[in-house]
Amino acid sequence: MDLRLFEEHFHISVKGSDNPLISVPVADILVHETMKDLLQRGSALVKGIGLEIGVSFIGLAFFGLAATKQLIMTQYDRILDLSMENLTIQLESHGDHAHVVFKIGELKWTDLPAEGRAEAVQSEWARYFADTMNPLIEAAAAAAGLKSPLIWNQYGARAAYLMDYVRKMIPEGPLRDRVNEDFSLLENMPGETFNRRKNPYVHTPCYLDSPYEPGGQIILRSACCMYYKRESGTKCYTCPILKDDERTELKQQIEEARKEKSA
Repeated sequence: MDLRLFEEHFHISVKGSDNPLISVPVADILVHETMKDLLQRGSALVKGIGLEIGVSFIGLAFFGLAATKQLIMTQYDRILDLSMENLTIQLESHGDHAHVVFKIGELKWTDLPAEGRAEAVQSEWARYFADTMNPLIEAAAAAAGLKSPLIWNQYGARAAYLMDYVRKMIPEGPLRDRVNEDFSLLENMPGETFNRRKNPYVHTPCYLDSPYEPGGQIILRSACCMYYKRESGTKCYTCPILKDDERTELKQQIEEARKEKSA
């Protein structure tokens, strides 16, 4: 399996980080104090005020685990082992930003059956969220004294962005159809799968005119990523809690900066 896409976008690989500041077996972060220490250290790397930004960022890293499983199932008809017991979580700093990295202990998988494939995929989702995703998300939120929707509510737009990106890479045909079919299987899981009333992956994306690319569009986030919860922090152009006049002003600033850079 070629995991370069997942290493680039989700920082998930067999190699892991070259220079981790912290490296902990994922199962260990279910312990309240271990998770809290990880969140505090992660928030400090980006000068966070409080732990909201740490919870948000680790929650988006968890999204990458499920996204990687989804795309591996689509591309290879394999269920990649991304269980807690097979993962180490690491933090790495790049000066002006930081990454949550997952190191895979052993690259192993099981094959999806040719018959009953859809049922096997949904069975895997039920198992994976119950055993891995839900405990991690709930532990992260609880360690910071926050509610898990801070994480879950981001997944709708993040999944829509991922699907847009993947569809652009794949021409129309059987593989594109499989991409859509497999995502539909995830979308059709009941809310109970995620310990929620509604499936967080069900989302109608809203698109904004992009100030970064003339004529382009960009997806409005389904929830705030809390990036402004840091020293001198500001809200992103795609933040849903940004007021209309603030977004218009920010759009002008971004476009002027882009024009100056290209001049």
